[in-house]
Amino acid sequence: PVVFGRSKKAIFSLVTDRVWNKVKGWKEKALSQAGKEVLIKAVVQAIPNHVMSCYKLSDGCCDEIESMIARFWWGSQEGSRKMHWLSWERMSKSKNSGGMGFRGLKNFNKALL
Repeated sequence: PVVFGRSKKAIFSLVTDRVWNKVKGWKEKALSQAGKEVLIKAVVQAIPNHVMSCYKLSDGCCDEIESMIARFWWGSQEGSRKMHWLSWERMSKSKNSGGMGFRGLKNFNKALL
């Protein structure tokens, strides 16, 4: 067993930092919706897979990663944010159910454990 301190957010900040560095490096205006979808599903949602298969991420960490993904999907500038037209719960539904097919990180973490 690994001994954690009181703050799991500090321990798992490595994962959120890696996700943020990937997302902020992409030029969202140059990508189509299909390109953004592929990058999110193939790269961003794959970064925390190994950590999630070993440890349960805190809900705050999962929410922070999901908000980074949503900001990239809807687009945002440094000073302003764009309107999020759908909630993350609806976007994380399967495509057959009317969603975008993104993974809900909390549920995916439970499934991996």
